Amino acid sequence: MNPQRRTLLKAAGLAHAAASAGLAHAATTSRRQQHDPHPTTLLRSHFVPLTGETFEFRKADGFQATAVLRLASPLPEANDGEASFRLIFLATEHQPLKQDTWDVSHPALGSHAIFVSPNDAAGFEVEAVFNRRQPV
Repeated sequence: MNPQRRTLLKAAGLAHAAASAGLAHAATTSRRQQHDPHPTTLLRSHFVPLTGETFEFRKADGFQATAVLRLASPLPEANDGEASFRLIFLATEHQPLKQDTWDVSHPALGSHAIFVSPNDAAGFEVEAVFNRRQPV
């Protein structure tokens, strides 16, 4: 057998083993995160039971606001509606939330940096999109 071919076959075998181990680790991590009180990867199932609850939004400059989670729905045509989803929040104060990355917190989830953008001209309804679609 050609030495270059042997090296290539060895490398392909190692790559497959590494990829398989990585997938097993990812599946284990996902299951563990579903039960973690402060997950690192946010999933739709983390938010659904919190619909109607208040979240705190903070900026590094000290600005704070609160908003109520109105909707946690899968993205249309998403391969995985658990990982690819959208959240709709409604500001509870008379201060709109600007398009930006906010430190969003809730006692059940901890604190996470989440990018939101307004859905209305006033900025009282904001949306966060988690798009983890995999190419088909």
